[in-house]
Amino acid sequence: MAAHTRSAVRAVRLAAVAAAFTLGAATLAAHADELSEAQQRGKQIYFEGTSPRGTEITAVVGDEAAVLPGSTMPCSSCHGSDGLGRPEGGVTPLDIRWSELVKTYGHVHHDGRRHPAFDDDSFIRSMIAGIDPANNPMDRSMPMYQMSGEDMADLVAYMKVLEFDVDLGVTDDAVRVATLLPMSGRAGETGNAMRIVLEGYFNDINEAGGVFGRRIELMTVPMGQSPEASLGILRDAFASEGFFALVGAYSVGLDDALLTYLRSDNVPLVGPFTLDPGDAYFDAAAFYLFAGLDQQARVLADRAIADGAAAGEVLIAGPAGGRLESLTGAARQQVRGKGGEGEPAVVNWEPGSFDAAAFADDLAEAKSEALLFFGAQDELDALLAEFAKRGEAPRIYLLSSLTARLLTDLPPLFDGRVFLAYPTLATDVTAKGREKYQTLAATYSLPREHIQAQLAAFAAAQLFVEGLRKAGRNLSRVKLVEGLESLYEFDTGVTPPLSYGPNRRIGAQGAHVLVLDVENKTYQPVGDGWFEMK
Repeated sequence: MAAHTRSAVRAVRLAAVAAAFTLGAATLAAHADELSEAQQRGKQIYFEGTSPRGTEITAVVGDEAAVLPGSTMPCSSCHGSDGLGRPEGGVTPLDIRWSELVKTYGHVHHDGRRHPAFDDDSFIRSMIAGIDPANNPMDRSMPMYQMSGEDMADLVAYMKVLEFDVDLGVTDDAVRVATLLPMSGRAGETGNAMRIVLEGYFNDINEAGGVFGRRIELMTVPMGQSPEASLGILRDAFASEGFFALVGAYSVGLDDALLTYLRSDNVPLVGPFTLDPGDAYFDAAAFYLFAGLDQQARVLADRAIADGAAAGEVLIAGPAGGRLESLTGAARQQVRGKGGEGEPAVVNWEPGSFDAAAFADDLAEAKSEALLFFGAQDELDALLAEFAKRGEAPRIYLLSSLTARLLTDLPPLFDGRVFLAYPTLATDVTAKGREKYQTLAATYSLPREHIQAQLAAFAAAQLFVEGLRKAGRNLSRVKLVEGLESLYEFDTGVTPPLSYGPNRRIGAQGAHVLVLDVENKTYQPVGDGWFEMK
């Protein structure tokens, strides 16, 4: 062994031993969520071949001793995300899990080479000089790495927990995901249609080679008879099978509870099908397709101001208590921020006690030019009948999700006076998107019903696959989240363009606004139809 190599090993060993040797057997039980700072730095070196400290890492390769940047040959490129190593191109990388390296009886390799167990010192020597603990030359396909003592210390620290630092559901050749869908009852047909879409799309991806060689394995988890039962079934599935992410799940009515559960294990939620994500997604790894009711209410507030109403001329109304009252608060905040001087009026009533005549009196007294109404359909019908009786028609702004029937039978008095916000419309489907969906439908015999749910599942599957591609070969939940956060105006062909970021979890953060055309008994887009929430 050359003198300069011995000196290098000795210098590196002094830096590494203090940080890594004390990581005894107990450290092997460390979970990925509990990596120390040194282990996190070592993880970057293992997976990316770059130093978090900004120092140089190089790889010396082959008999010609070609010197390449470490990033071109990170450890993970041959040994995999779990350290097991898989044969490729005639080369069989070693199993470098620490529990394997330190086996007390040593190792005998397929070429007859023998050596005792590794320790910190001999592992460092193998990295720098390409020799095993018995001073035998190692296979020349194994690069020799040059890096600082601090970086080597970090790498050794991570090597000791590598085999335990894995996200459930990920191997080098597969990624297991789950979806939560109703498989029986009233929504059973919807859930089954979504399942076929997800399975079909992922099957097409797998037949084309997967994503970085990984096939996508989908596990469908059936919903229970209640939100509590559904979460219980999901917990059992996660405990018994493990899955990397939840994709295209039917989360209507259990968004908050679902996010609370997934947050505890940092499981990403990609493209769930829901009417309203609520507000629990802000600190979760959740990526929604469409705006929730709060965001749509804010779009309506912006529209009312754009239509000429000052803040003091807007009345916001809805039942007291629960989710709907929060909509009045969101709209009020938006109007105050955009409507100039004055304060919007807010009216709430106890559920079941709405008085249309008294409300119409309050509206007239407040001299309101615009009404943002978040009541139930029967309350809206009573109010519209009262307005018709009085011959009054203020501009009324509604959420389509709260409107249970078309309003095209209203009298001419309401022409151009009723506005509705929609998170998505059929016009979001492009010619290319329609062709892609129709091909999928023909291949997998998709049902003709529940088209909106099918399109949402189709978009969710595309979103997840694009996130995998952005995450790269060295897949982890953190990298998936980072990949999804990097998407800007991602085109699914069946939704508005989707954009995400560290502080943005709704892809299409806005709404379509349509206005009632009484004469033609239809709704017409206002302007270009789409309003981004600002």
